[in-house]
Amino acid sequence: SGLVDTLEDLKEKAEEQLASLRKAEVNAKHNYEMLKQSLEDRIAADSKAKGDTQATKNAAEEAKAAAEGDLQQTTKSLADGKAALETVNSDCMTTAADHEATTQARQEEIKVIA
Repeated sequence: SGLVDTLEDLKEKAEEQLASLRKAEVNAKHNYEMLKQSLEDRIAADSKAKGDTQATKNAAEEAKAAAEGDLQQTTKSLADGKAALETVNSDCMTTAADHEATTQARQEEIKVIA
């Protein structure tokens, strides 16, 4: 009877250890699944953020290219405007000089006539 009791105690302890190990395995599996889901969610969020960042970068590059084109056009228009101003200024100075010479010639003619 002592042997049977010992064997029953060993069986009972083995069953408790088995139950404890199964519970630990279930907990470990659950923790693994939670970690896996967390990492998958993080990967999805990072992938979305990367896509959003790439779209923003592409839009910024397009805006930059458009702005550079506008800058080139504006710079050309400014140069054309400066050239036109220089021409008008030169024409104005020539006209003013011609007017001054004509006015002076008339004053001399008036002095001669008077």
